[in-house]
Amino acid sequence: MSDFEDANVDKDLLSQIFAEDNSGESSLIKDDLFADSSVDSAEEFVQEEIPDFILPKEAPELETPEDAPEEIPEENVGQEIELPSLEELEKETVEEKEETIEMVNEGNTEMVKKPETAADNDTTIITKGTTINGGISSEGSLEIMGTITGDVDCLGKLSVYGQISGNVSAADIVVKTKRLEGNVASEGSVEIALGTVIIGDITGTSASIAGAVKGNIDVNGPVIVDSTAIVKGSIKAKSIQVNNSAVVDGYCSLNYAGVDLEEFFEEK
Repeated sequence: MSDFEDANVDKDLLSQIFAEDNSGESSLIKDDLFADSSVDSAEEFVQEEIPDFILPKEAPELETPEDAPEEIPEENVGQEIELPSLEELEKETVEEKEETIEMVNEGNTEMVKKPETAADNDTTIITKGTTINGGISSEGSLEIMGTITGDVDCLGKLSVYGQISGNVSAADIVVKTKRLEGNVASEGSVEIALGTVIIGDITGTSASIAGAVKGNIDVNGPVIVDSTAIVKGSIKAKSIQVNNSAVVDGYCSLNYAGVDLEEFFEEK
């Protein structure tokens, strides 16, 4: 006798439990067998098996901010709000700008920049190959690389790299050309580069001569005659420095030195 025969079990029921039936009857019977386990026991089983860090945490309660906007009183609901006019807004903006300017002027004087003039920024360039017959005037700086037949006058710095036949005047003058026929008048410094020939007088507050000058030099300041310079004319200056090998054919006078030379030769 088999084990199933000894046990008091319904054989038909066991065969139905373990039989493979595609209709799904077996699953229904299994569910009935395990229906004794309650929902509470299932939940306890899940809680024991799943770790705590997997379970979702309860969201913390949001605290009400102290600066939350208060509710509008019922008495103010429906009332019209008076907005400032455009003129008042413009007036307030102008006053704020004036206060800012006053603070800058009083506190940080270095932040206030002096407005730049045209002579400081603008530079006009006469390119190489350009020929101008007639005078030219500029309110800013000027660089001449072409040819000009006429007088040149500018308020800024004048740099001559081309040919000019005429008088030139500027705040500062630099001549780096082969030949310039005309007077050179500067309110500041004059620089005559090596290889440059000037046919005319030179005036200014300081001068550096490295080229050849045929004319008088009248400078109310220092004059440096470099070793490569040739000067055929008189030099009047506050101080004169003549380097070795320089050639000066003329009368040198320190009229602007502020020294009375005759006083040293008077009898006392």
